[in-house]
Amino acid sequence: MAMIKVDTTGTRFTVGAAPRPKNDMEGRQRQDRQTGAPLFTTQLVKVDDEGAEILSITTSGAPQVEQGAEVRPVGLIAIPWQQGQRSGVAFKADRIEPAHAPASKAS
Repeated sequence: MAMIKVDTTGTRFTVGAAPRPKNDMEGRQRQDRQTGAPLFTTQLVKVDDEGAEILSITTSGAPQVEQGAEVRPVGLIAIPWQQGQRSGVAFKADRIEPAHAPASKAS
């Protein structure tokens, strides 16, 4: 599976919708394959010089963020996918933290 590190330099992120459990087709919450932690999806509005875009970011565990808060995704990656005739890009981050939080070295 190809994973592409996303450069977020010069980009602002705002929480568009609060974190929600990431569920499978049967309604069960998905879990991280490595840690077993529950997965959550948070809708972020990305704004840069090219305009705005809405991204759904998956994290292991629920980020402690609220709608409208300025945040930064740490360790953001893009994962291209294809299923039959459908294709797209999924986004995953190590965590989502308040934009004013000190940057940590673990990412």
